[in-house]
Amino acid sequence: MNQITIIIIVALFLCGVLFLLLRSSYLNKLNKALKQADFEKVQMLLNKPQAMRLLNEYLRDLYQARVYYLAKDEAALTAHLREMMKKRYEKANDEQYLALYYHTFIHQGNNDMALEILNRIHQCENAKLIRYCDWTRDVLLNDQNDLCDEIIAAMDNKDYYGFPLGTCAYLVAVQKKRLEAYEEALQWFDAAKDILQKRDIYRIEVLKELDALKEMGYQMPERPRRKR
Repeated sequence: MNQITIIIIVALFLCGVLFLLLRSSYLNKLNKALKQADFEKVQMLLNKPQAMRLLNEYLRDLYQARVYYLAKDEAALTAHLREMMKKRYEKANDEQYLALYYHTFIHQGNNDMALEILNRIHQCENAKLIRYCDWTRDVLLNDQNDLCDEIIAAMDNKDYYGFPLGTCAYLVAVQKKRLEAYEEALQWFDAAKDILQKRDIYRIEVLKELDALKEMGYQMPERPRRKR
């Protein structure tokens, strides 16, 4: 490898590092403004030419959606998401924002928009994503109570992790409670609590359901002690 080639490689590496540093700094500014609910500043940062150079279209669109969501401007959020759904981002990005706002709208009771997003989710080539989102619709919107075995089988098969797994546990718990299998419902709500993160959608409902069942007199069974 000659000296010129080495210089070019080093220069490209340094440019890449500089780009990542500038991008990280810009994202920090956006996140700080969001945390402070300074939506005008976020909008200003997103409209700067610098944002066009440092952030891809998906990130800019995602931050814009977050602004509308935190500002509780549902009309603007709905219109923005409809524009996003006309685009094609990378597969993982498509699935990320669609799942996030699908469950967000179900949680908020905006069922029409949730179903509109679900139709777009069905265009994703991810059978597991589609399946657990369909279960969510069937259980939470259509009050279906015959899906416990199917959902538990998928969980036992380790088809889901993280938020989808927590959602599945929550869906089983909801059905068990409706079927008046309260002790089982308590255990499934407790499982969902352990899986879902503090800021995850459905966690607040899980905690409320746990408290309600405990007030009814139901308690988690004691775990057997380990033999020494």
